[in-house]
Amino acid sequence: MAIQPAPGIQARITTIATSVPAITATSDEVWDAVGKVRGRRMPRPAGLEGARTRYFAEPLSSLMTPRSQSRQTDAYLEHGRVLARRVCCEALDRGGVDRSDIGLVIGVSCTGVVLPSLDAELIPILGLDPVVARLPITELGCGGGIAGLARALDFVRAYPDRAVLLFAVELPSLTFQADDHSVDNLVAAMVFGDGAGAAVVRAAEAPAGCLVDECGTALVPGGARHLGYELRDGGLRVVLSRELPRVVEQHLGRAVGSFLSRAGLTLADVDLVAAHPGGPRIFDAVERALGLRPEALRTSRQVFDDYGNASSAGIFFVLDALRRREAIGRVLAIAFGPGLSIELALLRLSP
Repeated sequence: MAIQPAPGIQARITTIATSVPAITATSDEVWDAVGKVRGRRMPRPAGLEGARTRYFAEPLSSLMTPRSQSRQTDAYLEHGRVLARRVCCEALDRGGVDRSDIGLVIGVSCTGVVLPSLDAELIPILGLDPVVARLPITELGCGGGIAGLARALDFVRAYPDRAVLLFAVELPSLTFQADDHSVDNLVAAMVFGDGAGAAVVRAAEAPAGCLVDECGTALVPGGARHLGYELRDGGLRVVLSRELPRVVEQHLGRAVGSFLSRAGLTLADVDLVAAHPGGPRIFDAVERALGLRPEALRTSRQVFDDYGNASSAGIFFVLDALRRREAIGRVLAIAFGPGLSIELALLRLSP
């Protein structure tokens, strides 16, 4: 049976905004910095291309210096506050959103652990009603952006007269462990970049713009060891299994097929695929799993080249790039998070 929203109610992303820190570095510059930390120049392993350009909250010399969990948290708060405020203000102002319409603020982040969460500080700064509902999402990693969109969709269907401010702020560069010589840490240094994204979601008065038709998730059995963070004395240590692309390729097709069938669709009904910018090996796995043409993930690959993997904020950059291209059609958005979870969203782009 096809999934149906509440009668007469459709959700729409009215505005999308993205933001990055001011400091940039190329793939070669990052690799050289990692080599200096290890005290020797290293040949780059085959297949570890890294993102062409990335943005960082602090200079590479600072990021490559060992830091305690306390220092990591202080840096996360300092830079996260700035990015969150900037991207949320842009999203609200660009769409001319009346602040009193916001009924829920969803804040997504996995690269810092703070209580209260960033959204609590943002609400008075943004001039939102102090009785606005809050939903911080922390442990969903790169899948958090789509998972946040799913919760925004639920809220708008339940309260069609209210809007949702959804934002994601990620600073993975602050989690680099200078004394960790593991492959996981090395790969993370080459693919992750800092960034933030935000969107306003509300009931659609007309079927135009970026409609959110449905969201879903699937948990891969036995997938917990393939992706995540471990909180240690020296801070967050990334977990990136070499098997992750194989696991994605093995399970994605079934998850997507089941998700689309519940909406009465097949992959043939999808015009565009917006894949989380996880890196070349993840892109290749997605293409193989879904039988996509080589150019199908062109926008996602370009976002990765330009910004790297901004974790949960990455999907905002892909959707914003599609908006700038004035793309039209049904979009399947895909992201992966710890668990291993596959997060999915079905969108429609129209003029």
